[in-house]
Amino acid sequence: MNLPIQTFTGATVLENVLVWLAAAAFLVGAIVNASGHPKIRAGFVQLGFPFWWCWVTSALELVTALLLITAGTRYIGVGLGACIMLAAIASIVRIRNYRELPPPMLFLLLLILAGLSGLA
Repeated sequence: MNLPIQTFTGATVLENVLVWLAAAAFLVGAIVNASGHPKIRAGFVQLGFPFWWCWVTSALELVTALLLITAGTRYIGVGLGACIMLAAIASIVRIRNYRELPPPMLFLLLLILAGLSGLA
């Protein structure tokens, strides 16, 4: 069966693993934010966003995951995901809640590794 969109297949196993791991992380983030759990909404409000921003972030994270695994759009996904994570990091630093930094930093690291894997 031929799908109208081809999925990403890298030149090496490591490249595949990094890209699919980054995509999975963003998919999980999208699902968690889409849940709209009161703790999730409260976290966005604490960061200075409206309570409904969790759903905007969820949609952007889902698009990022899809772009990462679609052939030819990986670098667009890396760019979009990096913008999302840099905004999250900046928001966390702005309110000085440094204990919340590890998740977005890990997502950003995964994106950097996925982006650099094709350049080696």
